[in-house]
Amino acid sequence: MAYALRFLGIATICWYLTSVLAYEVPKARIQVFYPKGFEVSIPDEPGITLFAFHGKLNEEMEGLEAGTWARDIVKAKNGRWTFRDRIASLKPGDTLYYWTYVIYNGLGYREDDGQFVVGEYSDLSEAAKATSSPPVQVYEIDIRRPGSSGTTGCSSTDTIVNGVPRQCAGQLVFVDDFNDGQLNAEKWKLERRFSGAPDYEFVIYMDDAANTLNVNNGQVTLQPQPTRHQFRKKNELQFKLDLGSSCTGALSTMECVRDGSRLREGLAPFITAQFSSKDYFSFKYGRVEIRAKMPRADWVFPQLLLQPKVHEYGPENYQSGQLRIAYARKSDGKLDLYAGALLNAIEPLRSLKLCHKTGEVGSPNADWSDSFHTYTLNWTKHELQWLVDGVELCHLDSRNGALSSLTSNGKRLPNASELEKGSGLAPFDQEFYLTFGLSVGGFNEFLYDAHKPWGEQQPIAMIDFWAHQKSKLDQWLEDASLQIDYVKVYTS
Repeated sequence: MAYALRFLGIATICWYLTSVLAYEVPKARIQVFYPKGFEVSIPDEPGITLFAFHGKLNEEMEGLEAGTWARDIVKAKNGRWTFRDRIASLKPGDTLYYWTYVIYNGLGYREDDGQFVVGEYSDLSEAAKATSSPPVQVYEIDIRRPGSSGTTGCSSTDTIVNGVPRQCAGQLVFVDDFNDGQLNAEKWKLERRFSGAPDYEFVIYMDDAANTLNVNNGQVTLQPQPTRHQFRKKNELQFKLDLGSSCTGALSTMECVRDGSRLREGLAPFITAQFSSKDYFSFKYGRVEIRAKMPRADWVFPQLLLQPKVHEYGPENYQSGQLRIAYARKSDGKLDLYAGALLNAIEPLRSLKLCHKTGEVGSPNADWSDSFHTYTLNWTKHELQWLVDGVELCHLDSRNGALSSLTSNGKRLPNASELEKGSGLAPFDQEFYLTFGLSVGGFNEFLYDAHKPWGEQQPIAMIDFWAHQKSKLDQWLEDASLQIDYVKVYTS
């Protein structure tokens, strides 16, 4: 018995020593951010009670010296032990020399002689994930500097994603194929607000209305729904509606609260959906590819847009630009295709850089709503190019004249002096984000449609439109859906 106990004790000690001696400090993950800041971290695991980082920039460590950075981290956060410097500015080619120290099960272990050469910057969104900030979708793609290890054939790019310059062209930086059965909350945010300036669409954008947005079979479908079907009030558009604290407009304004009983036009007759990547993904320069099927109903506007993250050149009337990747509109019974750039909301300046493809697709009875097509926008420092199924629809080159110099009938853009402060492509030299949605009617968008059942800028325009649509609602709704199969964004 004594022999057995002694043997068991020896075995236990051997197991303990083996497990302890086998422990290795996890390899540190180092992320460098643009324009400043970096992080050093290791994954958390049971037994770790301290992580320490010691490092110097572009100067080798002398043994176990403290270094320029010397910090003990005593608590893991979000599954990692993280040292963070928000001030230091590291650039590609810099070398970080370091050693790390971990206390594991009460004993100390080191990773010595660490050396990290800065290649490309990491997304700032990684830092956001380590805090309480909203989640940001990050794509782990191995993109190194041209000429560095493993980058044969890498071409440089001017693309910036979420504030971070990218290094290689042709890299996928955002994708959604809508296969999750619902919108991905780490990529998209649904709007919840009343429409307003500059186009005053006849809709309320809501995030919880039935049948306005469905994600099925790898496609997202957007369709307008009558406001009366959602609320079923006795006076169908003459009631007060408060969108509450989750309203995405300015709280306590007409973007969030309206009393239809006190408005001559009442509430908007339709509810639709709109969602964007504004809180999660924005970029400057790149290639956007969308596969979509257009609606064919009259007076419906399918929104496949890029919108400015910051209104650098003015907050009103599209002064900071809007890029329309594609949209379709009825004309003489046929569905025509449009694409282009908006620099102002009011005609004739509004249509200056919009392109229009008339006619049919494939056969005499086909139109853009019969099937899915691939719509592409190529965006570089000097050019914008729109394509449908690989065929150019529209092209804009700022080297042929800065956008700030555009005129119509001798009239310049109201914010031309602001645009002149930017590049020749201004306002399209800032970061933009994706917006998808559906709108109905409104002002400006259908200005030249002589057959529309409402008067442009008239106070009772929504009433007239609703009165016209009531009698043929079912067929109109059936033709009014926008379907999106996927969206992809690449570095240019």
